[in-house]
Amino acid sequence: MIPGRRTGWRWLGSLILWLVACRQPTPSPAPPPTPTYPPTSLHLGITDSAANLVDLITPAYAAHTNLAELELVAGNDDALFADLEQRLLDAVLVYTIPENGAYWFSPVAVDGLVLLIHAGNSISSLALNQIQDIFSGRTLTWAGVGGADQPIQLLAREAGAGARVLFQDRIMAEQRVAITALIQANDAAMRQTVAATPGSIGYSMMGQSSGNEGVRILAVAGISPTPMTTANQSYPLSAPLYFVSPAEPQGELRALLAWLQSEAGQILLSEKYGRVR
Repeated sequence: MIPGRRTGWRWLGSLILWLVACRQPTPSPAPPPTPTYPPTSLHLGITDSAANLVDLITPAYAAHTNLAELELVAGNDDALFADLEQRLLDAVLVYTIPENGAYWFSPVAVDGLVLLIHAGNSISSLALNQIQDIFSGRTLTWAGVGGADQPIQLLAREAGAGARVLFQDRIMAEQRVAITALIQANDAAMRQTVAATPGSIGYSMMGQSSGNEGVRILAVAGISPTPMTTANQSYPLSAPLYFVSPAEPQGELRALLAWLQSEAGQILLSEKYGRVR
């Protein structure tokens, strides 16, 4: 080999080695950022006869969790179950569960079906058979149950209302409510009409009805509805309030149910309802 060429090859080899040594390694691409998702929102329906629970539960649970949103919408039970079937709601809080549906449910409180009368009515208590006779139309005046000689004005809830289903099942059984009953579109309308109509009688739920001006709640068979008498079932028309979902709750929905049934949740609910735990 010619000496000059040998030197050139050596120089070229040294240059290549130098370039390789000086070359910076290509940095590895940064890992993609771990996505962060906002806490899950929950959307629940609640029978309008328990609408007071919205203001009772929502702020208390918001302080307990990082849940982005807890929405409780009150309404007619038929509409609530239709939304639950379409997965527009995650769960519902109701007193009655359709027999033709396959639902998961668990009680969170004990309420009571109550009879409402005008504040000026002197009657304090009725037996179950007396209530049935009144709503079937067999007893037409308050004198028939020991009150004033005043016509009875029946008030009933609209079709699809949970309180109506409960009233029919627990009081009327096979009897029908008389056609003279004035149908009330919702629970608020029921209480307003009772307060404005002397001689009227309607029904609602204990947790929804306390403190309504112009309205009195009757004792049934001598027992008044209270959180204690509904919890121990001594009040004859005690009724559990159920947490109902399409399947066993998981995740945030399960956490909400667990909180409602916890000691803290039960103390909160016991302001208006009987405890289940």
